[in-house]
Amino acid sequence: MFPKLSPLQWLVAIAFLFFYGFAVFAVTRDYYLRHPPRPAVAAPRTAPDTAASDLGGRMRQALQDTEAAIPAEMLAKDPALLAQEADRLFGAGRYPEAANLYRRLLEVNADDINARNDLGLALYYAGNSGEALKVLRDGTARAPDFQRIWLSLGFVASQSGDIETARAALTKARDLGPDNDIGAEAERLLKTLNQG
Repeated sequence: MFPKLSPLQWLVAIAFLFFYGFAVFAVTRDYYLRHPPRPAVAAPRTAPDTAASDLGGRMRQALQDTEAAIPAEMLAKDPALLAQEADRLFGAGRYPEAANLYRRLLEVNADDINARNDLGLALYYAGNSGEALKVLRDGTARAPDFQRIWLSLGFVASQSGDIETARAALTKARDLGPDNDIGAEAERLLKTLNQG
């Protein structure tokens, strides 16, 4: 049983417990601020001469590896998810992988002009200009009124040194919609070609 205490004694006991708890909290907090916990296993150190030069590449690769990729079995069943994953890889600069997924999209739907356009650009950025031009030319033949693929063909052709193809494709892209963003970009690239 508890001893019989007056209200004043109860108040003093409660105040003591409050301040004691606060003091323990403050001392513990101060200790951990001054001595933060360390990981159990230290990370391996790299050689000093390569550490600074490779840091950016390692950080980019770590970010790409931790990005949530869509499981392969879901990609096989859903073309929209396949397109989303291909676009994610393209945006991450992983062009050969993106090109493989755009090819798979075209196996599902050969008339997907957006996928054909994106495949052409992925191939170009992966260093395969010849195949990129072939894919983009095929796309313009399949969808002659699709303005974006004409712009892509003009860009890739100009970067590959095929100025006549570039000029014709960019003119077509501009003429299909001179008042929109794609038409404005085509006009800008045409001016650059004409100045060069």
